[in-house]
Amino acid sequence: MSQTDLGSIAAEGDVLQELVCPWAQAAVSCATVEWIQDPDGFVATISGLAGPWAFGESKEAALKELESVLRDWAAIKLADGDDDIPPMKGIHPSPPL
Repeated sequence: MSQTDLGSIAAEGDVLQELVCPWAQAAVSCATVEWIQDPDGFVATISGLAGPWAFGESKEAALKELESVLRDWAAIKLADGDDDIPPMKGIHPSPPL
């Protein structure tokens, strides 16, 4: 892979992150966090999103991990051209043209 190819991939990743970061932050503000016993900790989920979830030893850790999971999940979907990411608080990322 050439240096130019690596630069293009990095630039695409930056664009995707710019699209998904505000969406992920909005989504986390809608999260539900529940304590579970085995393993002992917290699970954070978003109602209506099948798949993305996160675990943490505290509520804050679970939410921080969930934001990271959501950014990656949405960036992968956008990179694949998927446009079925539900809006969160009026934010709806769209695949780059």
